[in-house]
Amino acid sequence: MKKKIYGFTLIELIVVIAIIGVVVAIATPQVLRVVQNAQKKADSNTARHIAYAFLIWQEESGKSLDEIIPDSNLHKIDSDQIGGLLGFKLSKYLTGSLPRPRLNKSYYFYYKYESSVLKIYAGDDSNQWELFPEFDQNYK
Repeated sequence: MKKKIYGFTLIELIVVIAIIGVVVAIATPQVLRVVQNAQKKADSNTARHIAYAFLIWQEESGKSLDEIIPDSNLHKIDSDQIGGLLGFKLSKYLTGSLPRPRLNKSYYFYYKYESSVLKIYAGDDSNQWELFPEFDQNYK
């Protein structure tokens, strides 16, 4: 009488591993794309919160943004103090530490005030993309 052997053959295991490999190869780019889109959305929301911090400060202080942003140049947000001594502390209006973009850890947020419109950007010293009020679809 033959004894029945339970289990998988080597061929069956190789086929299953190959199928899993194909599924992972197909799914990985899509997962990475979803993660990147989520990071872009998070950066857009942070930019909106930064802009709201400026507007709340303006309302509370009764001062104009022209007083703390005298030119239309881009200004890097690399410290808590915005607009020098006449300005405000960003941490008063935002929770957590100094905001940094999530898409690329080497990026910073920037602000610009021109033609009575406050704009928030993200990028490095050579490339910046507008995130608020209009989101630049080329942000990478």
